[in-house]
Amino acid sequence: MQRNWGLVGLTLVLAACGTQNGNPAALDSVVAATGQLSAQSVLSWQALRQGDSGRDVVTLQYLLRQAGQTLAADGVFGSGTDTAVRNFQRARGLVVDGVVGGNTWEALIVTVRQGDSNNAVRAVQDQLRSGYGYGSVTVDGVFGSGTNTAVRDFQGRHGLGVDGVVGLNTWHALVTGSSTGGTGTTANLASQILGSSRITLGTSSSTSGGSPRQNIVDTANGRPARRGCASDANCGLTVALKRSMLQGMLSLAGAGNSFYITSIAGGVHSSTSDHYAGLAFDIGIWNGVSLSSPNSAHTAARNACIAAGSDPSQTFNAYNDPTGGHSNHVHCAWN
Repeated sequence: MQRNWGLVGLTLVLAACGTQNGNPAALDSVVAATGQLSAQSVLSWQALRQGDSGRDVVTLQYLLRQAGQTLAADGVFGSGTDTAVRNFQRARGLVVDGVVGGNTWEALIVTVRQGDSNNAVRAVQDQLRSGYGYGSVTVDGVFGSGTNTAVRDFQGRHGLGVDGVVGLNTWHALVTGSSTGGTGTTANLASQILGSSRITLGTSSSTSGGSPRQNIVDTANGRPARRGCASDANCGLTVALKRSMLQGMLSLAGAGNSFYITSIAGGVHSSTSDHYAGLAFDIGIWNGVSLSSPNSAHTAARNACIAAGSDPSQTFNAYNDPTGGHSNHVHCAWN
């Protein structure tokens, strides 16, 4: 039987399990026993809404499918996903606003473990494979021994109880990158970027939105990054920089490359740009070579981004962009 826990009930469960004494795994065990948890949110979740895209939207879409909604898991929060979210919120007695905040996330969560086979397992596998680099995990919806091994490794690296059960806290760590230990949070990744001698972040105050450095400083301090203003709809808005992109940036530096970043979430791009989704950055100088005009460094930088996990179909330089919009930089975008 599945149970829905109100705020009072959840508080009692937390107390009984000892989570107030620093045991984040205890609640996962409770969720494993109840099957699903829908409650007043007590964790900090990244809100998703129409116009967002990326890995966490894929997770959302798989969980909506698990809940009986019909939609594609394409990583784009369009009108179809908005309708599915509103239908789900209405069915669960939540505020029907199309915004996936803490209460909606936690109502969607289904605890999964070895032996399960469903769309929720696909969401876990997709996060592990594409968000955290567990390349041996296949996104087939079958929670087998390989997925179990990856989950346990992920839990260990993120300071969670290592039991192979994907409950509330493990879901939260997968979606937000948050942890009680380890260095996988977006804030920690941003701090590592700020401390890297190989990554130079542009500081131009004339950049629409936030400068690259300010975007990373804000992320390191737990704040969202300011978007640029390709249209009035973007002006004044913010976005949480995605973990996959920040990890990619560090991977480039870790491979021995030095580079200068001219834009992350700021700047003027198309209104649907990956920059405004927190998924892309532009490189203006690569290993000491300016990319102000087409040269061999364009090819080297693009290839390095792809090797670090960027999406080949969305990683552009002077030679593979037919629009000519990337003649003076390389654009690297992650899913």
